[in-house]
Amino acid sequence: MKRQATLPISLFPPVGLQARDYPAVADGKATVKVLIEGYARQVENGWVASSTTCLVISSGMKIITDPGCNRQKLTEALANESLSSEDIDFVFLSHGHPDHMMLCGIFEKAKLVTYDDHLVYDQDRMVKFDKHIMGPYTEVISTPGHVPDHISLLVNTRDGIVAIAGDVFWWSDEEKQDPCNATPSLGDDHQKLAESRRTLLRMADFIIPGHGKMFRVQKNDDH
Repeated sequence: MKRQATLPISLFPPVGLQARDYPAVADGKATVKVLIEGYARQVENGWVASSTTCLVISSGMKIITDPGCNRQKLTEALANESLSSEDIDFVFLSHGHPDHMMLCGIFEKAKLVTYDDHLVYDQDRMVKFDKHIMGPYTEVISTPGHVPDHISLLVNTRDGIVAIAGDVFWWSDEEKQDPCNATPSLGDDHQKLAESRRTLLRMADFIIPGHGKMFRVQKNDDH
């Protein structure tokens, strides 16, 4: 998760975005609820971090996104929704960093929709998946840059399109959350990351970052 220390760059021009806290987008064609807001705090010789985890309900299916690595928080969040790990139909994994996917194995009955060559895992069976594998109100898209095989999930809700972005966007706890001027991590492909950010900003009405608060995309006339 190490930040690029010497190259703070603006990866896309200002488009009139405003960061706001939308803890859930309720009702509609599908629903999205942030169960755990992702966090990332730098400490001596490392980080304390786990990803944002969402519950998506679409076409009667329950989907967990990026279950993270904090077992206690995840267990408590599921219990607050009166859910157990066996109630989940799909787990969506944006990429392979452990702070996002370490706990995916606790969902014994779920199929895993993964960044791994766009394969869905059902126990030991792995096949290519269609972008609407989790129903017509969800769409999986490629968003490389943070890592080459990164994917994001678009969810069509009553209130608009919600992009569950993984680490296309993320901020440490100490950083100001400014979508128009973001510092990439060491190892990111800056050009591809910028393209992926533009794609999500163009397609989505709300963006849920891998670490940080959901924000609403305020689109100007030219965007």
